[in-house]
Amino acid sequence: MTNAPQTMSRRERLRAQTLQEIEDTSFAIIDADGIHALSIAALARGMAMSAPAVYRYFPSRDALVAHLVTLSYQQLVAAMSQAVEGSRRAPRARLRELVGAYRDWALRYRRRYGMLFGEQAGDLPGDVTGQTPLDQAMALLIDLLTAVQGTPSADSGSGDRTLDGQLRQWARAQQRPDTPPRAARAAILIWSRVHGIVSLELTGVFNNRSLEAQRLIDAEIDNAVRSLEPDGS
Repeated sequence: MTNAPQTMSRRERLRAQTLQEIEDTSFAIIDADGIHALSIAALARGMAMSAPAVYRYFPSRDALVAHLVTLSYQQLVAAMSQAVEGSRRAPRARLRELVGAYRDWALRYRRRYGMLFGEQAGDLPGDVTGQTPLDQAMALLIDLLTAVQGTPSADSGSGDRTLDGQLRQWARAQQRPDTPPRAARAAILIWSRVHGIVSLELTGVFNNRSLEAQRLIDAEIDNAVRSLEPDGS
């Protein structure tokens, strides 16, 4: 005999609804005016509730921000996953779609994106496997680069034995222990360079239109793919 599914009590439903409203109102403040405009007092005003009532959900602004950072990473990972989920395109095309989804999310939620890298949010919580949202995003990138590389040749190292050992250790920490060093290196380089380009784009460095951020990103992807070839080191 199976147990009947548990239903939320009225108190639990009200708490969940209030938490959702806290998240929505906080993001509205951040999207409009930036993370520095978010305070417990501003949030309480936006929700027409008292500050002490908000503190029953989050003991401090730092705790609220840490929660919002985790949610934002989850939203970013979801956007990246949806971009490639069910796609039958070649791995290299899916790689472009994955990176494109990263950039699109950053441009759409530029202040949330800035919050991810500009706030002291503490350690991101992991799922049942221990993976944080950031780990999950990196795993998507690693898996696609491994698929692009295909069966690695005997010469699948980066050319630096010490670095190769570090890359293998890093891949194990990402729960991808079979990742060849070149694929791991390519994943790190793509992530760091795309993040750098997108960050410059968001600060207006390319506003004069003499440079197209997307072309720079495409060039970095092409360079990373070439580095997976036996003579690409």
